Amino acid sequence: MNLRLTSSALALAAMTCPAFADVTSEQVWQSWVDYYQSLGYTVTEGNRAKAGDTLTLSDVVIAVDMPDSQVTFNVPQVTLRDTGDGKVETVFADQMTGEVQGTDPEGETFSLPMTVDLPGNVIITSGAPADMTHDFDYPVMDFTLTSIASGDKETPLPIKIGVADSTGTFHIVSGTPAKYDYAMKSGKIAFSGDIDSPEGDKVKFEGSLSDLETTGDMTVPGTAKINEDMNAALKAGLAMSGALKSGALVASFDFAGTDESGEPTSGAGKYDGKGFDVSYTLSQDGMGYQAGSDAGSFELTTSDMPFPINYAIESGSFDMQLPVMQSDEAQPFKFAYSLAGLTLGDAIWNLFDPQGQLPRDPASLDLDVTGQMKVTKDIFDPANMTPPSDEDMTGEDGDMDAAEAAPQPFEPVEIAINQFALNALGARVNAEGALQAPSGDMTTPVGEIHATYEGVNALVDKLGAMGLIPEDQIMGVRMMMAMFAKPVTEGEDKLETRLEFKEDGSIFANGQQIK
Repeated sequence: MNLRLTSSALALAAMTCPAFADVTSEQVWQSWVDYYQSLGYTVTEGNRAKAGDTLTLSDVVIAVDMPDSQVTFNVPQVTLRDTGDGKVETVFADQMTGEVQGTDPEGETFSLPMTVDLPGNVIITSGAPADMTHDFDYPVMDFTLTSIASGDKETPLPIKIGVADSTGTFHIVSGTPAKYDYAMKSGKIAFSGDIDSPEGDKVKFEGSLSDLETTGDMTVPGTAKINEDMNAALKAGLAMSGALKSGALVASFDFAGTDESGEPTSGAGKYDGKGFDVSYTLSQDGMGYQAGSDAGSFELTTSDMPFPINYAIESGSFDMQLPVMQSDEAQPFKFAYSLAGLTLGDAIWNLFDPQGQLPRDPASLDLDVTGQMKVTKDIFDPANMTPPSDEDMTGEDGDMDAAEAAPQPFEPVEIAINQFALNALGARVNAEGALQAPSGDMTTPVGEIHATYEGVNALVDKLGAMGLIPEDQIMGVRMMMAMFAKPVTEGEDKLETRLEFKEDGSIFANGQQIK
């Protein structure tokens, strides 16, 4: 279903992008058609009429076929007017309709209709035929779902997303390849839904997002068929990047229904966030995804739990960069994650620490790993993205040997732990190091990892006193710590571990061989 929702989202985004224009209305329309065709869409017009300086297109259908679905938009009318100063004004009909059709993983057909309202929309285009700039103004964009049909059943699906005061520019340089870049700002975005399932479950939600900003660019080679073969398009030169930044995000929801045992259940929750940002890159050189979040808090109450679940963070971030093309040469990768100021509600703490013996200071985690890896097969090759069959997943004797022996797309050959820092429950753990795989197999690496620990002994004492570590296991825990860690300074609760991985497969901890 994710692919279908993604396809629908892309189609909606495409419809809200401004049409391309030149110095005449005819050139505007053709540029608009060329744009959608470059992305794998088909554009057909029911009727075309020219009166004076205005070109009118009626009953326009824009569609794209995906592997398991089709997205179609019906635009009653598009008017393109030469303004007399070398510019063109484009206006879409105030309302258009769309539909996503396809087959779900169980083989059931489905249909998801929608409407898009764009009252007052206008696009002013200027420039030359090969270099055009489009300034757009959408006072209102309302996306509305009413129902979803699956097989012979139709289920109400009342969901609405409203976007206010969107303005920006869209720039195109035509040719082979074609190049696009855009920037848009929106005011408040409101969303809501009130959904009843055929089984009697009910979910209601609402929320808003403020001060949304998006930017991006894309290079599309003339031979690209993005919707059919992303891998081939990347090899031909497809490249794209984008960024999204938002202000406050608030949302609330409530639900009611039955659990797996048929017992009634209900609950409500809310989220309050100060803002976030997301960015991505994709080309044959690799893909990258970064995300960051400002302070946010979440709360959930449910009849299944006797207490509310709530937590808050001060900030968080995520950064992943991976190669996507097969190569015998190792390529760089990166994975980083950060979570700062994590706090839990007292009701959660009191479950296992009712006396307040453990420090409840905000926790944090920082992880930064880089390295080199070989890519054994193109990540976006359609042949490699097909789910394995049951026969592929089992060997001749019916076990999972075949699946375990199947080559993985990524083979790390160098890993550098630039930072691992965990601060929680009054204890601190820090580690760094580097490992290599001279033989090409990271299961027998060569290298060293160094770690330090503060407050761990005190934490073990408290956990033992609270009964969270059984008394008959305390000695085993301490023996394990003594095997891998040694005191840094006598009399202080600070330990260190130095793990050495040798070429012969042996492993040493603080100079003592453990393998």
